[in-house]
Amino acid sequence: MSLLDRERIKLITLQRKIAPALAQVAEEFTRISDGTSPLTRDICRHIQQGKSKRFRPTLLLLSAQDGDSIATAAIQAAACVELVHTATLVHDDFIDEALVRRGLPSINEKYGSAAALIMGDYLYSKSLAELCDLGLEHAVRMLAHTTVLMSEAEMLQLEYRYDLDVGEERYMQIIYQKTASLIETSCRIGAYLNPRLRAEEEAFGAFGSQTGLVFQITDDIFDFLGDERRLGKPTGQDWEEGRITLPLIAAWRNAPAAAKAQLADYARHRESAARAEYWPEVKDFVMQYGGVDYAFKRSRELGERAKDALAPVASGPHKDLLAVAVEYVINRLN
Repeated sequence: MSLLDRERIKLITLQRKIAPALAQVAEEFTRISDGTSPLTRDICRHIQQGKSKRFRPTLLLLSAQDGDSIATAAIQAAACVELVHTATLVHDDFIDEALVRRGLPSINEKYGSAAALIMGDYLYSKSLAELCDLGLEHAVRMLAHTTVLMSEAEMLQLEYRYDLDVGEERYMQIIYQKTASLIETSCRIGAYLNPRLRAEEEAFGAFGSQTGLVFQITDDIFDFLGDERRLGKPTGQDWEEGRITLPLIAAWRNAPAAAKAQLADYARHRESAARAEYWPEVKDFVMQYGGVDYAFKRSRELGERAKDALAPVASGPHKDLLAVAVEYVINRLN
């Protein structure tokens, strides 16, 4: 049975192919994030206790892999990408006042909101400073541009918070900038650092952007179907915090006027506790009017686009492993 035929593909299957390089990424993450402040070091140790999937570094390393070889620069760049991703999570938890991240107390819950804000800034800065020190100018430019896109996405999320009429097009723009752009950048950096594939950086970027869209859509589906114990965070958070995601957008588009009027009445509430009371009804609304089914359908379509982007530029085991990465995103359980 091929990798692509396996049911419920596990990320560990994919990462086993690059396990030594991923171990080096973890070491580099620790080295780069280490600071002179005892509090900084303590927070970094706390972060490292959480179980990161290291999906972005995985894609960067797979894109950079030249036969059995992965350049040291790719390993260092992958660690820097993981620092940026971690910074976004720390800032997200600060904004959302989240209590839990990866099954552990969030940074803002354990160390306070000020420490969380500063720590996120620190991780962003350390990542870019490290790339500068390494002379990886292309990676610096790409990652700096991506952090701008992600910041703008957070502002868009604030602007369209609680807006049931946000629409699918705007949602796709937000999730591209918030999530897919960093996954795209990971793949582009990896291809650029691969001597055989540097000229194919754009195709790898297209693969990454489509895979990133799938990643966020499935993440948003989890908010309706996920198991809190597996996710390491509560479900229903998007609704409580006013984020309107694709399953709700699709259900809202399909629902009859009476059902929409009832949901709009729930959505008038702005306090998280009040919105939480309506979560069972909101979840039923999304399931009844096909929101989750539509979101799964879109994720599959985008996943096929991701694999198509690589068709002209990758072949053999290299192409198969990256295709498995897409299947993992679509079928992942947590």
